[in-house]
Amino acid sequence: MVNIVGAGMAGLLCANMLSKHKPVVYEKQPDLPHNHSAVLRFRSSIVGDVLGIPFKQVMLIKAIEAWKNPIADALAYSSKCTNFYRSDRSILTSPTMAERFIAPVNMIPRMSFGIDVRYGIEYDFGMSEGPHISTIPMPALMAILDYPGAKEITFNWLYATNIRATIEACDAYVSLYVPDPARPFSRVSITGNELIVETPARGLTDEEGNKVARSAAMLLGIAYEEVSDIRVSQQSYGKILPISEEVRRDFVYWATEKHNVYSLGRFATWRPGLLLDDLVQDIRLIDKWISRRDRYAVAKK
Repeated sequence: MVNIVGAGMAGLLCANMLSKHKPVVYEKQPDLPHNHSAVLRFRSSIVGDVLGIPFKQVMLIKAIEAWKNPIADALAYSSKCTNFYRSDRSILTSPTMAERFIAPVNMIPRMSFGIDVRYGIEYDFGMSEGPHISTIPMPALMAILDYPGAKEITFNWLYATNIRATIEACDAYVSLYVPDPARPFSRVSITGNELIVETPARGLTDEEGNKVARSAAMLLGIAYEEVSDIRVSQQSYGKILPISEEVRRDFVYWATEKHNVYSLGRFATWRPGLLLDDLVQDIRLIDKWISRRDRYAVAKK
């Protein structure tokens, strides 16, 4: 049996892929978490393929609302998203087309169907010998496992808010990057008939979220009155900033070697650019390590 900590997208995907190990998923919230407010658009069909859930293939239009010049725009967008000027967060200078795959709206319930998920439980890593697969953020796991080097590591992340709304008579797939510091949002997207507004603002009220959503929609040429069913979702780990690769790898290996804990997902392995598509290969590796009990392979990877 495998114990999986967290019933988010990573945990549910892992439970589906490791069904032969009779996984049990432990979730501290009383029901399925709703902290994945922009997850139904993927860069490949691999997640749908392994789950047996058909995805819809579409062409996405990506563009930027130009502010000053390409360099200033890239730096401003980085600052807006991370509170830090970085040159490795380049954004588009002209509209482009990209292939994307859209999951059905009931994807998360379908992922949880038939899975043993135990809600309202604060998981105790000492309750069994494992293996344990943890999707909780690395700083939290370090504290739980009392990692010796934890005090010397500085983790930086930002809170964020995602706003979702419904657009009447719409079936579009677009993303607009917004570097202008005067605008309260960093990206505006439409997936089908759903508007998704990403903003670094923290603690937005429903009324404030309503205004931001309608302002963002108007930037895409959507009339004010065509936006409805506006929902505001807060994210504690909206954006995470990288740490030393050596430090990151040392902890992930230590947790596995010392406590039989395998870290899975963007926050658990503290890799800012990790996508859910990438987790399929990570889960396959964990499956191999668990099945073969091959610690040497873990250390090499």
